[in-house]
Amino acid sequence: MPIIAEKATSGTTSVKLGQRKAVLSSIARHKKRSVHSLMLEAVDVYIKNQQAWADFEAQAIRSYEQMQTTGMHVTLDEMRAWASELKINPNAPLPQCHA
Repeated sequence: MPIIAEKATSGTTSVKLGQRKAVLSSIARHKKRSVHSLMLEAVDVYIKNQQAWADFEAQAIRSYEQMQTTGMHVTLDEMRAWASELKINPNAPLPQCHA
């Protein structure tokens, strides 16, 4: 389930950074960047991670619902055996779903 962006009323948001500001300023100087650019990068990474998590959750729910409907599944032992085989053969085929 993708996260839907709400329409912002302003392009500016104030954030009280407290002690973090000094650390960010030091990092920004070291990287020859602005605190602003570091903050934007951090927000972009956070958004990307949250969207990926929401997509993962939605896929897990769909998979569970499909398993409930069809009964098709792979056991934990089958997955463990496949994971162990991947160490030896990175192209090991996925275990087959069964009822």
